[in-house]
Amino acid sequence: MTIIVTLKFIHYLAIVFSGGVLVGAGVIQSVHTSVNQIPDLTTAKILRLLGYIGLLSLIILWISGIILSINLYGGFIINSSFTIKIIAAGILLGLSSFVNFHVYNSSKNNLPPNKTIMKIATMSGRGLLVVVLIFAAIAFY
Repeated sequence: MTIIVTLKFIHYLAIVFSGGVLVGAGVIQSVHTSVNQIPDLTTAKILRLLGYIGLLSLIILWISGIILSINLYGGFIINSSFTIKIIAAGILLGLSSFVNFHVYNSSKNNLPPNKTIMKIATMSGRGLLVVVLIFAAIAFY
C-alpha cells in the first residue's frame, strides 16, 4: 500500500512539473514570438533547461504510470478512455523528445529554434495535455 501511495505521489508531482513546464515555456516563447524577437542566451538556456525538466517529468510519468497500472489494474486494458489517454500521452512524449532534440541541435549550431516548429509544438503540446487530463478524468470516474 505504501508503494502505491508513493508512486501516486511521484506520478502527480510529475504531472505538475510537466504541465508547469509546458505552460511556462509556452508563455516565454509566445511573448518572444509576439514581439518578433529571438530569446537572448540566458532565456534560451532557461528554455532548454525547462525542456529537459519537462521531458524528464514525462518519462517519470510513464514509468510511474506503467507500474501503477500493472499493480492496480493488471495492465493497460482498463477502458477506452484510458487507451485514448495513453495514446495522447505517447504522442506528447514523442513531441517533447523531438522538440528537445530540435532545441539542442539549434543551440549546438548557434541558431535559434525554428519558430514554426516551436509554435506548432507548443500548441500541440497544450492540446495533448488537455486531452490526456480529460481522458484520465473520464477513465477513472
